[in-house]
Amino acid sequence: MALVPLVTALVRPFVPRSLRRPLADKVYTARLLARGGPATLGVVVQAWRPHVAASAVAGAALLAARRRIRPFAAVLAAAGIAAGVPVARRASAGRHGPSAGGDVTVLTANVWHGRADTGALAALVAAERPDFVVLPEAGADFRDKLMPLLAGLGYRVWVASGGRARDGYDVVLLVGERAGDVRVRSAHGMRVPHLEATGGVLGARTLHAVHPTAPMSRRSAARWHEELALVGRWCSGPVAPLVAGDFNATFDHPTLRAALGGCRSAADGTGRGLTGTYPAGAPRWFGIQIDHVLVPADAVTTRFEVIDVAGSDHRAVLAGVRLPG
Repeated sequence: MALVPLVTALVRPFVPRSLRRPLADKVYTARLLARGGPATLGVVVQAWRPHVAASAVAGAALLAARRRIRPFAAVLAAAGIAAGVPVARRASAGRHGPSAGGDVTVLTANVWHGRADTGALAALVAAERPDFVVLPEAGADFRDKLMPLLAGLGYRVWVASGGRARDGYDVVLLVGERAGDVRVRSAHGMRVPHLEATGGVLGARTLHAVHPTAPMSRRSAARWHEELALVGRWCSGPVAPLVAGDFNATFDHPTLRAALGGCRSAADGTGRGLTGTYPAGAPRWFGIQIDHVLVPADAVTTRFEVIDVAGSDHRAVLAGVRLPG
């Protein structure tokens, strides 16, 4: 690993300027993973469980053509099928209800350290008019660029850090007029500050706008477990909340599944539970879904969309839900 800075310095002059920052991000991530060891690598591999399961089944089919290794192929196929059954449930439809006037609509879009196209995002917000817009990796700078483009639409805006953190290390929440008399406060139970909204259309429920730590090193993986446990405490409370943002976790991670409590993914029953939100540059079938809207278990999902946002490395999630009375 000591050679990485030297190699990076030698290669950098030959890399186009437009690619230098993304490449530096990838090198940084690789270094963190290497330092994190097997446990951290295991967390990352878990996120790609659907792909591993499909690869195992496909590999078994190829190996089965050779008689001498058919027993191994059978074991490999069985392992792939066993890993894939829980995954397949997330791709099934059946719980999707019709839209109605009382639905609460939540949009969450990671804006990639403020690099997302504010014009494209503003156009999406103007077209869909969500009640709540959660923007991980947006700070005061991104807010100041976005809000003039939404003038006249009635959105109020909060920045989790109060403007003290830069884009990439903050969360912004927009609340629409239809949401009513919503009260919002900043909270600091996670490394990146988050926001909590209650009242108005939410009633006694709370909407948490969050961005848990990415588990890319030993230290950050420990923090990730702690922050998802905090989500679990919210979801196990007497009134199930809504939680939206970039979780840096899929439902192939036991830690996220354990956090659900009285909540579920808004994607459940829509047939889109495996649609990739990250990385946006990969096909939807190939990516992983780490951006989520968690809703009360007895809420009805009336809409669930995964939407491309120009300039971001994440796709946005738009969820419409009918909250239980």
